[in-house]
Amino acid sequence: MPSFPVRIAGEIVERHPGILVGGLVASNLRAAAATAAGLPFPEDTALALVNQDVTIELVADHPLIRDWRAAIAACGLKPSTYKSSPEQLARRALKSGPVRTGLALVDLYCEVATRHLAPLGGYDVDRLPAPAIDLRLAAAGDHFAPIGGGDMPLTDRVAVYAAGAEVVCWAYNCRDSRDTCLTEGTDTGLFLGEAVTARQHGALRTALDDLAGRLVAAGAVVGAVVFADAAHPDIAIS
Repeated sequence: MPSFPVRIAGEIVERHPGILVGGLVASNLRAAAATAAGLPFPEDTALALVNQDVTIELVADHPLIRDWRAAIAACGLKPSTYKSSPEQLARRALKSGPVRTGLALVDLYCEVATRHLAPLGGYDVDRLPAPAIDLRLAAAGDHFAPIGGGDMPLTDRVAVYAAGAEVVCWAYNCRDSRDTCLTEGTDTGLFLGEAVTARQHGALRTALDDLAGRLVAAGAVVGAVVFADAAHPDIAIS
């Protein structure tokens, strides 16, 4: 499988000394998606959240979500308008059940992210315009095509994952790009997640282990989970 350099930029480390970015690469995803589509979908996602004291009324006050709200505010964005993916997914699951997109692997990683309150994103490696990913602040000349559209400002305070000048995920994990996300034809994917505080680390590590196990169970070929942090901001995921 290919190897993907992932780097945390210095300005992100300075903003979040407790930053942790983890990821894995998985192949044989077309076959794995077909298998996953035929497996029972978890029915206890909302219960898993309630067991962590996550309720629809108090989701914004959960410690893991509070940390994300602070991170979104540091981007110069209003946290109640631009919710982190863990908050979006938790609210959705508690109201109407986990996200169902029609893409089995997207549904899989979103369900994992929901139950662990840890952001996860999946990207088609064949659609990435550059062979490396940077978690950095947005820059002049960046391009972003958000899934579902909407106003996603690229100011110099907003943290993004970028492949060259192409933003693949905006405001840490708020919105993925339609140009690099997983599709029905994806066969090799790069999956990333992050934590911005030390108390989020456990949730991220557990979520990535859960994701890796589910992908293997569906028949994917999965590489090791690799982590970058403030002391080691450059990694290669393969």
